[in-house]
Amino acid sequence: MALLTKRDHDAITLLASAAQTVTSTGQAAVRLPGMVQGFVFTLDVTAAATEAADTLDVYVQTKADGTNWVDVQRFTQVLGDGGAKRYYAKITAAIATAEFENATGLGEHCVRNLFGDDWRVRYVITDAGQANDDASFTFSVVACSM
Repeated sequence: MALLTKRDHDAITLLASAAQTVTSTGQAAVRLPGMVQGFVFTLDVTAAATEAADTLDVYVQTKADGTNWVDVQRFTQVLGDGGAKRYYAKITAAIATAEFENATGLGEHCVRNLFGDDWRVRYVITDAGQANDDASFTFSVVACSM
């Protein structure tokens, strides 16, 4: 029997690395492989060099019902003077998610183990406006199936 191994090219970009200055839902929806055990999401922040009070909140979303976007991962908040950071999060099909109302926010560094057909990244950038309006974060998000 052949041993299956993970390959580097199994990672799928949900949001390409770029300097972001305003809140957005990122790029168009992406289809991830179906029939997998789970996903590891990586938030790679390569630049955060503004005021400490500027913040970046990053969410991974899916459409579990084909219509409504649902937050399934919320990474730890990144501060404007935090520099480069890399965060990992895993969702898995083997763990049940409790019932929730769709408008209910997802807490920082929390997950919901839901799998839909479409995936995207949503992010919120807050500029504290202390010295000037210069909040800027360079980051990317990739998904790797398990």
